[in-house]
Amino acid sequence: MLSPCTHLQSCTAQHARTTAFKQRRCIARSCDSRKSNGPAAGRGTPASTSVDDTPTRREFLLHSFAAPLVTLGALTIGSDDPTTLLNSVLAGYGLPKLPNSTGYKLLDDFELEFTLEYPRAWVVRPNSLRQGVYISDFNTADKLSVEVVPLPEDGDVVKAAVTAAVVPGQGAGQQDDKLLLPAANKIKSSTAAVEGKEYTYVTFPSETITRSGYNIRRKNFAVACVKRGMVYTLNASSRTDQFNKDKEELLRHVVESFRVR
Repeated sequence: MLSPCTHLQSCTAQHARTTAFKQRRCIARSCDSRKSNGPAAGRGTPASTSVDDTPTRREFLLHSFAAPLVTLGALTIGSDDPTTLLNSVLAGYGLPKLPNSTGYKLLDDFELEFTLEYPRAWVVRPNSLRQGVYISDFNTADKLSVEVVPLPEDGDVVKAAVTAAVVPGQGAGQQDDKLLLPAANKIKSSTAAVEGKEYTYVTFPSETITRSGYNIRRKNFAVACVKRGMVYTLNASSRTDQFNKDKEELLRHVVESFRVR
């Protein structure tokens, strides 16, 4: 089963190829029309006296390349990073990609009850039919998500954060994947007061067994804050087989940047 990231990348690449093909066909038809209906047609006018408005090869290539770029600008929701958009086009044509943009961007939407910083090259999209956002790197499957869930009756914020991270949206859209909560002894947590609010920081491993039998293990870094009976929790994670010190620093930066208004 394709992951959401892989599926979206495949769809955008296919759309880019289709758009480019249509653009080339339109340009070709336009060229034929100009040749048959131009001022010199049928009147014996010397070619040297007419203006040649046939697109050059350079113009043709620019049109073919620009069309999917504009289209992907709309499809790659939440990304205005030029390198990210350009790499989406290059991936669609099977071409080598440019190095990703570095640094972080601030997510500070007045409609959201939280703010955070995320890697500039990652793509943002809202959660489906619920509060929160999902931000990811399509190339590496690194991701972060923000979930808003009711505070449990027992007040266990750590359990709420871990459950929301491993089974987002109560498992909606997971199909036959088996989502495994970590054992209690593998969950580490701490609390800290930041800007007048109490934040709970959690680290834990997680596993997802796909319906194809693959076992995907991830390292998770989460933070949670309670406001008006709701738990606002952010989880940033990376696949265990791709995890390193640089990714740990990146994920911790994202978690530490999280603030509830």
